[in-house]
Amino acid sequence: MEEALWTPEESYISDSGIFAYQAYLSKAYNLSFTSYQSLHDWSIAHPDIFWESILKYFDVSYSGSYTDVFSWDKNAGDFTDVKWFPGMRLSYAAQLFKNRPADGIAVYYQDEQNNDQSVTWSTLEKRVAALQQYLRAQGVQRGDRVVGVLSNNIAAIEIFLAVNTLGAVWSCCSPDFGDKSIVERFNLIAPKLLFIESEYQYNGKQFDKQETLQVIKKEVNSLSNVVTVGGPDWMSIFDNYSKQPLTFDEVPFDHPIWILYSSGTTGTPKAITHRTGGMLLEHLKALVLHQNVKEGERFLWYTTTGWMMWNYALSSLLCGASLCLFDGAIQHNNHQTFWNFVKRVKVDHLGAGAAYYSSIHSLEIDDFQPKILGSTGSPLPAATFKKLQQKFPETQIISLSGGTDVCSAFLSGCAYLPVYAGEIQCITLGSDIVAINDEGVEVIDEVGELLIKQPMPSMPVFFWNDTDKEKYKASYFSAYPGRWSHGDWITIASHSGVTMHGRSDATLNRAGVRIGTAEIYNAVQQLESVRDSLVITQDQTDGSARMILFLQLKDAGTLADVQPKLIATLRRDYTARHVPDLFFEVPDIPYTRSGKKLEIPVKKIFSGKALSDAVSKDVVRNPDSLLAFSQIYEQLPVDNRP
Repeated sequence: MEEALWTPEESYISDSGIFAYQAYLSKAYNLSFTSYQSLHDWSIAHPDIFWESILKYFDVSYSGSYTDVFSWDKNAGDFTDVKWFPGMRLSYAAQLFKNRPADGIAVYYQDEQNNDQSVTWSTLEKRVAALQQYLRAQGVQRGDRVVGVLSNNIAAIEIFLAVNTLGAVWSCCSPDFGDKSIVERFNLIAPKLLFIESEYQYNGKQFDKQETLQVIKKEVNSLSNVVTVGGPDWMSIFDNYSKQPLTFDEVPFDHPIWILYSSGTTGTPKAITHRTGGMLLEHLKALVLHQNVKEGERFLWYTTTGWMMWNYALSSLLCGASLCLFDGAIQHNNHQTFWNFVKRVKVDHLGAGAAYYSSIHSLEIDDFQPKILGSTGSPLPAATFKKLQQKFPETQIISLSGGTDVCSAFLSGCAYLPVYAGEIQCITLGSDIVAINDEGVEVIDEVGELLIKQPMPSMPVFFWNDTDKEKYKASYFSAYPGRWSHGDWITIASHSGVTMHGRSDATLNRAGVRIGTAEIYNAVQQLESVRDSLVITQDQTDGSARMILFLQLKDAGTLADVQPKLIATLRRDYTARHVPDLFFEVPDIPYTRSGKKLEIPVKKIFSGKALSDAVSKDVVRNPDSLLAFSQIYEQLPVDNRP
C-alpha cells in the first residue's frame, strides 16, 4: 500500500465537525468510540438512534411529534415505502435562516465579466420575502411545482428559497439544456410557474433564450405565468412586494422539496423527487461531519443549476457558511477568472468535477491553500490525487461518490483518516454499504457491486408520475431484491477506504475478468500528452470482447508516441488484460451536462446503433464530439464489427 498523501494532525481532528459530534454522543447518549469504523458500525446497527441524534445535534426545528424515526417493512423487498419521522412538520428554509447574523455575508457571486456581488443574510431574507409575497399573489400553494431555467446566480437561490417557504416544490434546468430536454422534464411534473433568463453568458459568449421561452410557453400547458429574471416583471416584484416579513410553511418530513432528473441519455429522464426532512438531515450530516464545513467558512462547488451539486452546495447555507457562486466557464481566460475569484473571497471548501482536476495538472496556482478540496462526478484518478496534493500540500482532498438518486454522497471524507491516492476515505455515517462479488458474497479488499442494505432519508420519496412506484423499484431493486443497487463497482478496503472502479454497467469484460474503467483512466492520466480518454469493450459474435480506447491528445501529442508508453504503463501497473485492442484519437470526449463520461452510449454506437438511438444529444454537454465516434465505427472493416 502506498504512503498516505495527507495525514490529519491532532489539532485538525479535535477541531473537526465529526469530533464535536462524537463528543455530543458521549455526553447525550453515553457512547464512546475508538475509531471512525466503530462509529460507523454503530450508525448502521442503530439507524433510528443515529438519525434522531442528527436531528437533535443540529438543533433542527420542528413542530408536532413522532413515535418512530422510520417505519419499514423488511419483508417488502425494497425501501420504496419507508416513512420517516411521521407526525413531524418542518421547513428547510426556516432552518437555513435560523440564527443567522443580519450583516454577515450569505452569498458571494462573480461571473466571467468580473461582475461581482455579495449579499448579506438580511438582504437575502428581504428579497426572499418579496418573492414569497409575489408567489402567493400568483396562487402558488403547498405542493405546486415552480420551475426555473436559470444560471448559477443569486436569483436562483432567492427563487428556490421563496418557493420552499410556501411548501411548493422546486425544479430547475440549466439554460444550456436543449429545448426538447427542458420541455420533456417540465412536462413530467406539470409546473405552475416558470422563472427564466432571457439570455446567459458562457465562455465569453452571449446566448439568447427567447426562442426557448416561446417553445416552453407553447408546449408546457400547465404554466399559468412566466417571469423573465432580470426583466421589468422581475424588477417590479421587489418594488411591489417588499413590506411583509418572511414566513415559513412547515411541511411533513416526507413532503417533496425538489425534483431532480436522471441524465436521460437514451430515454425519458426519471423525475427523482426528494423529501424535505431527508435533505435537511442528510446535507447537515454530509457537509458538517464529512466535509468539515463550519459556520463562517466559505463554500464553493463549481456547478450548474441542472446538477445535483447545486442543491448540495446550497445546503452549505444550512451550516452557516457563505455560499460562493461562479457563473460561467471554469476555464475562462485560461482558468484565471475562476481562480482569481476563489482567491479573492478566500474559499475554504472548493469543489469541482474530477474531469476538471485531471485537466489542470500543469496549471500553476499560487497563493491559495483551501482547507478542503472536493471532487465528484467520476472517480478521481490516483495521478490527479498526487498532482493536487503537490499543488495544495496542506489540503484534505475529499473525493465524493453518491449521485442524483440521493442528492448527496454516501462515500466521502473524514477528518480522522489519512488520504490515499485514488481512494475515497470512507463510507458515510448511516450508509449501510457493502460490496458483493458475482456469487453474492460480501467482500472486503475485493471488487464487488455497491449495494445499500438499509434505507436512508436521502433516498427518493418517489419518482414524479411513477404509478405504483414501478420505475423506482426497477431502478434500484430489480437486480438484488431487498437491497439498493447503485450501479457502481467498488472495492472496500479493510482500512475503511473505498476505490471506485466505474459504473458496473460500463465494466470492461476481458476473458471473463472484469476490469473497471477507472483503472484504465488512472494509467492514461500519467501521460502528460493525453488530455482525456474514454474506454469501452465491444462484444463480438463469438462471445469475446475487445477493448477500444479513445484518446484526446494535447497539441504536442501523437498517437504513435502515446500508444507504446500507455501499453507499457498498463502492463506495469496492472496486467496484460488491461491493454486495449484498438486505439483511436478523437478531438473531444463526450460528457453529460453533469460531467459524466458517456461510456454506455459510445458502447451502443459500437454495437451498431444509430447515433440518434444511442444518446439524446440534448443532455450531452458537447454533442459535436459524438460524430467522431460514429465515423470511426463506420470506417471499421465489416469483419471488425460485432
